[in-house]
Amino acid sequence: MGRKNRDLSYLKPFCFYCDKTFKNEVYLHQHQKAKHFTCQRCFKKFSSCDSLKNHVESAHHEVLTKIPNATGDRSDIKNKIFGMQGVPRVEIEKRIRKGAEEYWTKILSAQYQQRRKENKQRMKQNREISKKENQQDVKIDNEKEEIEQHEYNPEAKPISFDLDYEQLQKQ
Repeated sequence: MGRKNRDLSYLKPFCFYCDKTFKNEVYLHQHQKAKHFTCQRCFKKFSSCDSLKNHVESAHHEVLTKIPNATGDRSDIKNKIFGMQGVPRVEIEKRIRKGAEEYWTKILSAQYQQRRKENKQRMKQNREISKKENQQDVKIDNEKEEIEQHEYNPEAKPISFDLDYEQLQKQ
């Protein structure tokens, strides 16, 4: 048996805006640039939400109120996030806790399934053993009945033996 590959994606860098997990922060920066820090009008890419906000205000004379392609409550422009920097510590801890909980639930569930399987096998073996014991008990009872049938019966004819006692003594 080799070492199992564990899902430790909850410890890897992730995008605060859409919860996508990445191999390292370089890929995270590329993702944020392409998906969240891109101008929706001219498709120019920026490295941070501040530079995107400044561009939208100066080039298009609009006010950017939320981050593009962000989920629900994470689209707030006030969050100063670049890669993993600026991600609220609470969110990181929540993600680690959730990932660890899912991992241990999976492990414990697998252990529970294994124990359940072992118990079923044990119960099956016990049933087979008790079945064999019952068969042996029946066999012993049958043998006892046969013995009881062949025991002394006063009404039965006596068996006579013609023995020559003198010949027996000589031997």
